[in-house]
Amino acid sequence: MFSEGMTLTDRPVYFTWVSPELNGTFHTSYDASDGGQLDQTVSLSLVIREVDERGQGEGATVHWETSEQLASETVDSVAPGESVTVPFSRNMSAVETDQERIQEELGGTAGETEVFVRATVRSAGTVNGETVDETSQYRLPVTFEESTYSVSNDEPTVDRHGSSHSETVDETGGSMGSVGGPLLLVVSLGLLIGLVTIGKPEPLTAQERAELEYERDRETFDEWISTIKLPPDAFELPQAEAASLAELVDLAIDTDTRVIEDPDERVYYVHHDGYLYSYRPTFGEFAASERSATDHTVTETPETDSFEASTEEGTESSDDTTDHQ
Repeated sequence: MFSEGMTLTDRPVYFTWVSPELNGTFHTSYDASDGGQLDQTVSLSLVIREVDERGQGEGATVHWETSEQLASETVDSVAPGESVTVPFSRNMSAVETDQERIQEELGGTAGETEVFVRATVRSAGTVNGETVDETSQYRLPVTFEESTYSVSNDEPTVDRHGSSHSETVDETGGSMGSVGGPLLLVVSLGLLIGLVTIGKPEPLTAQERAELEYERDRETFDEWISTIKLPPDAFELPQAEAASLAELVDLAIDTDTRVIEDPDERVYYVHHDGYLYSYRPTFGEFAASERSATDHTVTETPETDSFEASTEEGTESSDDTTDHQ
């Protein structure tokens, strides 16, 4: 049917035993009107999990999940328009076998099985004169049938991020146009929602902001964290502290190891090269700070991320399109 080594493109499905090797590439780039410079780390992992059959995606109830790292790449000083490209390769026949083995060991299925390549992009630097420090995730779904598998083929994902500027304004005045109260524009999944509030908003304390950042990082990097009780002699090693959970995860990614969470208290560790690195949230040490009366949000920096995947038979590309603030 096919010559050995032949490459076919634009296939809706691939035969698992004929062309088991899935070769793919993840691309990420960004644009900025006033220039930028970002350090970016891209980590690709294969995720197999079973979710409640009543719902899939990020909001689904996960019965079990396993993941493995496929590739990781860190590029410093990425300029607007430049692309960070990370290739990966995985035998889909072996993935299907692993999925069936797990289900057999558990005695059956309790929901729907999802298989996807997850791309985690950490960006830190300056864009349009504003400081950027954020993490985004993207998916390349893989679907298995009787003797075939398919890779979703959607348009590249485009994320638009806004730059926030703070100003103090006079609250006195008659009409809504002259009051100058805060105006917050939120762009989420293509919906534009305008919220107009008269007067000062309730301020967030530095402790509350730190807690929100910690909770975001804990959820984002869950696949890199294992809950293990370290033996006493582990704490005899020279120790160093990380400023945030995200920085500790960055170290784990760079050294190809895992973050260990203590089961009894909220402390995280990375053991590498004879040192024990740790992060312990200490939100009570942050002092409260006031936010200014008005935030003006301007959308200026679209970022594009895309998957390209191929097998020995063909090539597929897959992404979702999401606009969010």
